[in-house]
Amino acid sequence: MERIITIWPDFAADFACKAGGCRHTCCRGWEIDVDSDTAHWYLSLDGPLGDELRRKIRCDDGTYSFRLTADERCPFLRSDGLCRLVFGLGEENLCEICTMHPRFFALCGKIELAGFGLACEKATELLLAAKELCFHAEGDSQSFTFPALLMFLGYPVPDAWLRPPARLTRGQMSFLLEQMEATEPIDAVWTRQLAALRAAGDALLLSYAQLFAAQGEAVAGRLTSYILYRQLDKVPRYGIGALAAYARGNAAFIYLLAASLQDFPEAVRRWSEQIEYDEENTAHLIEACGRESSSFLIGNGR
Repeated sequence: MERIITIWPDFAADFACKAGGCRHTCCRGWEIDVDSDTAHWYLSLDGPLGDELRRKIRCDDGTYSFRLTADERCPFLRSDGLCRLVFGLGEENLCEICTMHPRFFALCGKIELAGFGLACEKATELLLAAKELCFHAEGDSQSFTFPALLMFLGYPVPDAWLRPPARLTRGQMSFLLEQMEATEPIDAVWTRQLAALRAAGDALLLSYAQLFAAQGEAVAGRLTSYILYRQLDKVPRYGIGALAAYARGNAAFIYLLAASLQDFPEAVRRWSEQIEYDEENTAHLIEACGRESSSFLIGNGR
């Protein structure tokens, strides 16, 4: 059997959960499924912790999950942001999703693409701090660039596709906002944030250009490339052009949101949790950006 090669971004070696230092813990605001093997073990435990686990794990149609608190927190999340199960059972005994998050794995032919979702503060910080977005095969120290990876996979693209436009037109901004407004909102705050972008009008276009210039093309390139990297397994379905348009368009939206929030890392993280963690939202944007690829995202604008 041919061995599957796993590819990681070089910054993976520096990843470590911020735990109590994270402003946006992944233990709040998300449904937390518990894999069957771990759930059965949790439910078999003796003592006070076992009793509490039996009270706070539910099963719906064979799917186990933690019963979240009224404010949508994991019932085992401490007030200091740390996990009571880690202290009580050890990190090695967490359920699969708590062990693996925010990692993702996507099969692209005989290559497995691995990385970290940008809804995680630490992952976003590492991406933005990297001097260059490079990758390596698991167990191999030799690094290669993202364009080299695309070439190897048979998906070469022009360099211009790997960064958003330095300036947006009114029509381009309107298109991006319309598509974001058509996605299912993660919360009421997201809806208000989109409304604020609408209300900013043309002033936001100037702020976008100023932010792009201040950040520089290298940051824009890393962000766009990484957004595309996460979706490369979808090339057979959508084509590399549509996915590059998706990456470029979403990177442009992040700059719009960052110009409004005055917080670039938070704009990246906020976009990711709204789009990348909802398959329907992601599919909508890929399809919409794909339809506009030649006239808007890949071209010079309208």
